[in-house]
Amino acid sequence: MEIKLDTIALEENPIDYVAEPRLLKAVEAAIALGKPLLVSGEPGTGKSRLANFVAAQLALQTNGDQHGFLDKPYIFNTKSTSVASDLFYTYDAVGHFRAKNEVPVDSFIELRALGLAIAQTHGLQALQQQPLGQIKNIQHSKMSLQPKSSVVLIDEIDKAPREFPNDLLFEIEQNRFEIKELNQQLGLAENKSRIIVIMTSNSEKNLPNAFLRRCVFYHIPFPDKEMLKKIALARLKLNQDNENISLEKLIDIFNHIRNVTVNKKPSTSEFLDWLNLLRYYGLL
Repeated sequence: MEIKLDTIALEENPIDYVAEPRLLKAVEAAIALGKPLLVSGEPGTGKSRLANFVAAQLALQTNGDQHGFLDKPYIFNTKSTSVASDLFYTYDAVGHFRAKNEVPVDSFIELRALGLAIAQTHGLQALQQQPLGQIKNIQHSKMSLQPKSSVVLIDEIDKAPREFPNDLLFEIEQNRFEIKELNQQLGLAENKSRIIVIMTSNSEKNLPNAFLRRCVFYHIPFPDKEMLKKIALARLKLNQDNENISLEKLIDIFNHIRNVTVNKKPSTSEFLDWLNLLRYYGLL
């Protein structure tokens, strides 16, 4: 018996994201107040995909604007060793040492998510006229020539050391960072470009109260039956008239499994994978 090598991964179209109205209000509140949005919830409830949706949606809404939004977010994946400066840039000290200082230090510096977002408010054309224009991933980036707004995703912030969140908010509020190795600073450009920061947490550990007070916070609850149905129809491109009855039954089965599971309850993403497999084997 041969093993099938077919790929049946779901299409990742950000616009297919199904957000409940209260979550959208939280996004709007964060934008209006100029604060980061902190989103928590079970793993697999779509916290990380929210940033892709917001970026795609804002890009559509500001299409044609001089300082409109990029359609994809800049992403920072938090690690247990992360420090606040990692959000802006990294310096490969080991690589520089091995090069015996024969290669300029710029070649060993790489901008990260928020550093790229701040740089993008200037635009590649303006940056190339500055000393910072020689940084490795500015020289070879796909950055827009003109100033643009963007969304930054800081994923799984609860993985980081406890000091990280508070240090991070100070840096975000400054909208400016220093590259010590170059003795250069880069801040938000003085134009109408904007940066929207979305952070996610799996609630694996408590975040400092001082940090929580300076964010707009929203907890994504596990979707109810109606929301699961909307998500399935949107993500799997199902025909509502033909699939309505079987989908209702499958949601009931899935919810029953969640209710009787003690340790690791299946998530929304696993629900979609299950439906995708059923469709693949002709069982939907």
